[in-house]
Amino acid sequence: MKYYITTPIYYVNDKPHIGSTYTTVAADILARAHRLRGDNTFFLTGTDENSQKSVVAAEKSGKNLDVYLNEMAAIWENTWKELGVSFDDFIRTTEERHHKAVDRFWKAVEKSGDIYKDTYERHYCVGCEDFKTDSELNKDDRCPLHPNKDLDLVQEENYFFKASAYKDDILQLFHNHQNFIQPPKRLNEIRSYVKNGFADFSISREAKKVTCGIPVPGDDSQRIYVWFDALINYMSAVGYGTDDELFKKWWPANLHLVGKDIIKFHCALWPAMIMSAAKNDPLLQNDDGSPKLPEQIFAHGFFTIEGQKMSKSLGNVIDPLELAKEYPFDAIRYFFFREIGFGNDGNFDRARIAERYQSDLANTLGNLLNRAVNMSRKYFDGKVPLVSLDSQIHKLSDSSWGDVEAVETLWQQVDEYYKTARIDLALEAIWNGEGASLILANRLVEETKPFKLIKEDPEKTALVLYTLLEFCRNVAWMIEPVMPKISADIIKQLGQNPNIIHQTKFTDLKKWGGLEPGSDLPEPKILFPRLGE
Repeated sequence: MKYYITTPIYYVNDKPHIGSTYTTVAADILARAHRLRGDNTFFLTGTDENSQKSVVAAEKSGKNLDVYLNEMAAIWENTWKELGVSFDDFIRTTEERHHKAVDRFWKAVEKSGDIYKDTYERHYCVGCEDFKTDSELNKDDRCPLHPNKDLDLVQEENYFFKASAYKDDILQLFHNHQNFIQPPKRLNEIRSYVKNGFADFSISREAKKVTCGIPVPGDDSQRIYVWFDALINYMSAVGYGTDDELFKKWWPANLHLVGKDIIKFHCALWPAMIMSAAKNDPLLQNDDGSPKLPEQIFAHGFFTIEGQKMSKSLGNVIDPLELAKEYPFDAIRYFFFREIGFGNDGNFDRARIAERYQSDLANTLGNLLNRAVNMSRKYFDGKVPLVSLDSQIHKLSDSSWGDVEAVETLWQQVDEYYKTARIDLALEAIWNGEGASLILANRLVEETKPFKLIKEDPEKTALVLYTLLEFCRNVAWMIEPVMPKISADIIKQLGQNPNIIHQTKFTDLKKWGGLEPGSDLPEPKILFPRLGE
């Protein structure tokens, strides 16, 4: 199967922070989950550089705009690399391939008769890079998302896109494809917006008033407005305007990940734009002539930082590279999606990271692996206990632990949660699920007491310890998308090579019995050292 996932492209007026890291890590987890399952996967991230924000930031830095953009784009790309994010491409909207895609797309929309020129006066929020109607302002006539920024009253002649002509089509899309927008509460929000406020969009600015951006085809006096340009990055990165065959391979996107503050652009404007362009571009049409729209858009919530809104003035903006010096980054990845239901607002709290690290990771996962490996080495000559892999004997009827079928059920749940972008629920099932989970595996140790059982029933002790070791192996692959380094460490401590993933089908990888009885067990190492050590 093909799986194409994107993050939003990020403004380069500042460095990455914990909010953008959250979105990017979510995309990385889902991309890794699909790669692990054998899907042909493409993961895109990048930077949005054709905005007035970039110009203002470059002026403040005292640098030439091109120099500034190159430096900042490199910071973003290198940050993700240093954090181990497995993106396949990094798109910049100043690249020629993007300009070619925008040119082709604009001309297709123009041919549909959906672009016109008009003069208007409206408030503009530089923070959102968006014109605001009166209904979108708060009671103080300010942008709710940027209440400390003054709005600019802009009067100029621009090009407009006839978004309102697609209002009924967009509502029909929402009706026919209930999963197009997730979570469901975002669908309700955007449906209300389209019904009550989906008007024509300004899609250009006068060149004399902005000093960046892509020229409007055939009219150098206008620059294409940031959203009409930026959204097309999802196509330009996979060959639209430059490589038709590449585009056919990857488009449409399977999932766009975005923050809830930009859903009106992604969930309403973007499909309307594609509907218009598809009328005159066969590359954007399905076999039946319908437009090739993204399959799903998932909008996550906002962060507070230890209960406060994230802002420079409060000094609580967190640099992910600095954070990774305080905690193992795999632990941060885990915290993101164990602590906060994906799609909901959440709070980033260092005290809670430390609690999760000690309780969930060190005590529950790390301690289980350490005890299982140590006892197996001690009682069975440094090897995985010799047991029959007949699934019938893996039912430990006198304990709360399930059987092999319970582990298979857990795998089914985890697979489905990754498929539907519910990373939080996948982790909840692995740690606290019924039948087979980390909590129950630890309980099995307490119930059977292998350190006593070995004197009375060595055969059953072997079964208990093999069950624990083999479950740890399964858990390692279940959590690999979320904690790739920890997953590899677990596999190594079980005497296997993590690169087995490249030689083994996923269906075989998750079959019970992948840990060979009688194989050597290396001396264990602490999986989660005390913080600060």
